[in-house]
Amino acid sequence: MPEVIDLKILQSEGRNPKSLNIDVVSTAELCRIINDEDQTVAGAVQKCLPSIARAVDALTAVVQSGGRVIYVGAGTSGRLGVLDASELPPTYSADPSQFVALIAGGDRALRHAQEGAEDDVDQAIRDLQAINLQRCDALIGIAASGRTPYVLSCLKHAKAKGCITIGVACSSPSAMSNGGDVDFMIEVVTGAEVVTGSTRMKAGTATKIILNMLSTGVQIRMGKTYGNMMVDVKSTNLKLQQRARNIIREVCGPTCSASDTTLDGILAESRGSVKLAIVMVHLHLTAGVAQQRLEDANGILADVLRRSQPPRDTTGVVKPSPRSVLCIDGGGSKCAAYILTDNGESGTAVGPPCNVTTSSLQEALATIREVTEEAIGTCPSLQAQTLDDVSFDGIWVGLAGFDRPRVATALRPMVEALFQATCPARVKVTNDLELLATAAGGASGKDVCVLIAGTGSIAMAFRSTSTGYVKVGRAGGWGPLLGDDGSGFDIGRRALRYVLDSCEANAVSTESEDSLVPAVFDHLGIVKGPEAVQGILNCLLPSSDGRKLDARQRVADVARIVVEQQSSSEIAANIIAGSIACMTQLLKRLAEATAIDAPTSKLVITGGLLNAPTFQNQLEQAVLASRLDFSSSETVLKPGLVGAQHLLQEARNGPCST
Repeated sequence: MPEVIDLKILQSEGRNPKSLNIDVVSTAELCRIINDEDQTVAGAVQKCLPSIARAVDALTAVVQSGGRVIYVGAGTSGRLGVLDASELPPTYSADPSQFVALIAGGDRALRHAQEGAEDDVDQAIRDLQAINLQRCDALIGIAASGRTPYVLSCLKHAKAKGCITIGVACSSPSAMSNGGDVDFMIEVVTGAEVVTGSTRMKAGTATKIILNMLSTGVQIRMGKTYGNMMVDVKSTNLKLQQRARNIIREVCGPTCSASDTTLDGILAESRGSVKLAIVMVHLHLTAGVAQQRLEDANGILADVLRRSQPPRDTTGVVKPSPRSVLCIDGGGSKCAAYILTDNGESGTAVGPPCNVTTSSLQEALATIREVTEEAIGTCPSLQAQTLDDVSFDGIWVGLAGFDRPRVATALRPMVEALFQATCPARVKVTNDLELLATAAGGASGKDVCVLIAGTGSIAMAFRSTSTGYVKVGRAGGWGPLLGDDGSGFDIGRRALRYVLDSCEANAVSTESEDSLVPAVFDHLGIVKGPEAVQGILNCLLPSSDGRKLDARQRVADVARIVVEQQSSSEIAANIIAGSIACMTQLLKRLAEATAIDAPTSKLVITGGLLNAPTFQNQLEQAVLASRLDFSSSETVLKPGLVGAQHLLQEARNGPCST
C-alpha cells in the first residue's frame, strides 16, 4: 500500500477561518481577503532574517570560491527556483553556469505538471549526477511542505557529497528540518492559505521573497551593485540600455557629460558591462586598463573608485608635494607625458597615439590619464601618489587635431574634469603646435612657424601678442586621405606601393632588385613568394585576436627603413628627396599665405622623422637652401619636455594662466 501522508500537521493545509465564505462574498471583498492575508507574509519572513543572513554569507563564500548554487524543487517551488536562477545573469552579469535550477520532472514541468515527479527520489539523484554535483557547490532545497521526497533526496545526496545545504520550507517543524541534511534551515510559517493547500499563494510569495534575499544578498556581497544601483546589469534591450546610461551618469556625476551616442559607444567597447563603462568614464581609462582595475579590486566597483581618492595622513590633510608641472604632447605616433619639479626631479611616460582626429575623445582621454599616472610613477617624490594626489602648479595638454572647433568644445571640459582634483584652475588645452610655439618662442617676442614632420605633416604660423601666441595660418595637415605629403605615412605608403608593384611584376627575385624591397620584407617579417602581396596587406589589417592595430602607424613605421636604405637604394633616395621637397613647400605656402616675415620670425621643426639624424640634417639643409631666411631655427625632438620646461619657469614666476 502507498504511504499514508498526514497533511493535517502542515500549517499550509489547514482551513483559514478568514476565507471560509470566500466563494459567496463580492469580488471586491474576495480581493480584500486575499490582500489582507498577503500582508502577513512580510512579518513571517521578518522572523527568519537571521537565518537568511547566515545563508547569504555561506552562499557568498561558495560563489567566491568558484562553486555553484543549485536550486531544487517541485511544482511551484521548483518554478520559483528556476525563475530566481534565470534572473541573475541579465541582472547582475552572473555566470549562468554558477546558478543552476532543477525542477522535478525536468523542463516540461515548468509549463505542465508531471505526475509523480515530486515523489521520484531516484530521479533526484540522477538529476544531480547529470550536472556533476561537487563538494564545492551549495544546494538550496525548496519545498513549501518541507517534505517533498524529490527535494529531500537532493538534500541528502548533497550533504553526503559535503556540499553546503540550505532548506526553505513554509511549515515548522518539517521533515526537512528534522532530517539532519540541512546546514541552514529557513522556516517561514505563513499559515493556512486563503484557498486551502494552495501554496502558490502566501507560501509561494514568501518563498519568492526569501529566494530574492538570498540571491540578491549574494550578488551585493560579490560587488555587483554600487550603492543600490545594479552596475553589473547587461544592457541587452532598450529599457536596460537607458537604465545603463542613467546609472553611468548617476555614478560618474560631473565627469560624465557624454551624449547617449557617446555612452552607447563606450558600452559597446565594454561589451555591455555597465560597471566597466563606469570605470572607463569616471577614471578616463581604456577598457583594458579599467578591466584590470576591477580585477585588482575583485570586481567591487566601490573599491576601484575609493582607491582613486587621494591618500590622507592621520590628520586628514593631503600630503604635500614639491612644486611640479605636467606637459602632455599627444600626436599621431605617440602620447608623451613629462613632469618636472622645482627640486630637479622628472617623470616621463610614453603611450599610444593621441590624435583626436583619428582617435575617439574617450580613447584620447584614457591615454592622457594613463601616461600621466605612469609619469607620476617615475618621478621619485611623486611615485607613491596617484593622479588625484598631486597638486600640479601647471598643466598643459597639447593634442594633434584639437584646433577643430567642435573637437575643442567637446574635449576641453572633459580634460578639465580629468584634472579637476589636481589642478582645476591651471589646465591649458590646445593644439600641440600652439604648445610648441609658445614654449619655443618663449619671451623672445618673435613670431613662430612650426613645421611637423612626423606621422603626418603640417606647418602652422603663430603671431606673438601681448596675451600669448595666436594662430594666424596653416598649410597642410589634411590627414592621410587628402594630404600628409612628405610625412612618415607618405614615405611608408610610397615605399609599400613600390614593393607591391614589384611583387605583382614578379620582380622580387631578380638580380636588379632595388635594396629597398628586401629591407621592407625583413621589416614586415614577410617571406618573398607568391603570397607576398597578401602578406603585406595582412600586416595592415586588424589582428584576429582583437588587439587594436593602427594601419596608419604601421605604414608610417616603414619610413625608418626608407631613410636607412637611401644610401644604397635609388628608390628610397627619391622618396626621401620628395618628402623633403614637400616639407619645404609647406613652409613656403605658409609664409606666402600668412605674410609672416621670415627674417624676423623663428622656425621650429619637430616630428618623429627627425629622430633619424640623416633625415634631420637633410631637412635642415633644405630649409636653409629655400631662402626663407628665418631669423633662427630650432629642431625639437621632445616637444613635451620643452613645454614642461616652459611651464616650470612660469610656475616659478607666478601662477599659470588658463
